[in-house]
Amino acid sequence: MVVPRKPALKEISWESFFPASRQAPYVDPDAYDPEEYVDWFEQAMKKNQKVRLIITRDDLYNTNMRCIVSDFETTDKGGEPGDMYYSVTFREYRDYSPEAVNIITPAAEQPEQQPVDATSETERPIETPVLRVGASVIANGQYWYDSYGARPFGTANNISTTVTRIVEGNPYPVHIGSYGWLRADQLQIVG
Repeated sequence: MVVPRKPALKEISWESFFPASRQAPYVDPDAYDPEEYVDWFEQAMKKNQKVRLIITRDDLYNTNMRCIVSDFETTDKGGEPGDMYYSVTFREYRDYSPEAVNIITPAAEQPEQQPVDATSETERPIETPVLRVGASVIANGQYWYDSYGARPFGTANNISTTVTRIVEGNPYPVHIGSYGWLRADQLQIVG
């Protein structure tokens, strides 16, 4: 049986760097210093600010969505002083606040009363996240090359990724991103 649900929130992420040098041909000479960009992303993430992500493509569809910065991490690389490497993740924002409703009764039913204002607050159902293909998860622990745990492949340390495959009955039934296979208890479902 299929239960219809609202689509999950979209998530967009990438990795890049903020160059320190303004001399490279791919750098806008009017761009800010890397520290200013890092400060902006960190403040937006800390304060859960709503931002608008706009990506324009020449031959494909364009992206224009309200979102929040759900993850932002920076790293320095040796031999590249001043360049700031980063990874950022944006998660779609949807407004679930209650709407105000005005109810105006006809004058014949209530001849001497003023219009009645009412607000309607409907509680949003709390959906328990379910481990499924496409679910956003945070992984911790060893992941394996195959679902039988034949050989170690790597160690996940708070990796944000998605579930790509689930095979019931095997020792390591869940495959994540492009990493490998692990147990369900090594995952925290975030969406």
